[in-house]
Amino acid sequence: MDYDDRISSWLEAAATLIRDIDVRSVASAAEGLIRVRNANGTMFLAGNGGSASTANHLALDLQKAGISPAGVRPKVISLSENIGLITAWSNDESFDVVFEKQLEALAEEGDSLLVISVSGSSPNLVRAVSKARDIGMTTVGFLGKDGGVCRDLLDHPIILPSWDYGWVESGHVVLHHILTNIFHESEH
Repeated sequence: MDYDDRISSWLEAAATLIRDIDVRSVASAAEGLIRVRNANGTMFLAGNGGSASTANHLALDLQKAGISPAGVRPKVISLSENIGLITAWSNDESFDVVFEKQLEALAEEGDSLLVISVSGSSPNLVRAVSKARDIGMTTVGFLGKDGGVCRDLLDHPIILPSWDYGWVESGHVVLHHILTNIFHESEH
């Protein structure tokens, strides 16, 4: 079977999605997150499935590669990483609260929450964003499709308007590396 044409088509679809990212939305979100970092706030990340892995990877990159030239280190916690805590809350209460309950315990006014989701409508992420707003946190979303429920709840929604979860997840990783570079290059 000859995959050349299919691969070319897939690569063009991915490139088109990435080219269509709203640069101003990304810049605005980055500025908000840099303000949180500069105020010594903590950045919390959350996602489900592949997006949980992206949240964990972004936390790693921001802590390691996101150190500014002046040595400013971002404080970053992925709420998707502690499988024991996630399964405890899921088992004892509901999967819908796994991120919200962690924010209740850890987050403070002036911190930030970045959610990563293809649908933008996962109940646990919607609840986390609502809790973050109640606390007084800056909220950002890497979203797909039409942004889902989170679109209108977030301070800074960044939407990759595709229904193909693979391309959206790939675009979210591109955004993750852009954000890491911005953190690394930001003087303050």
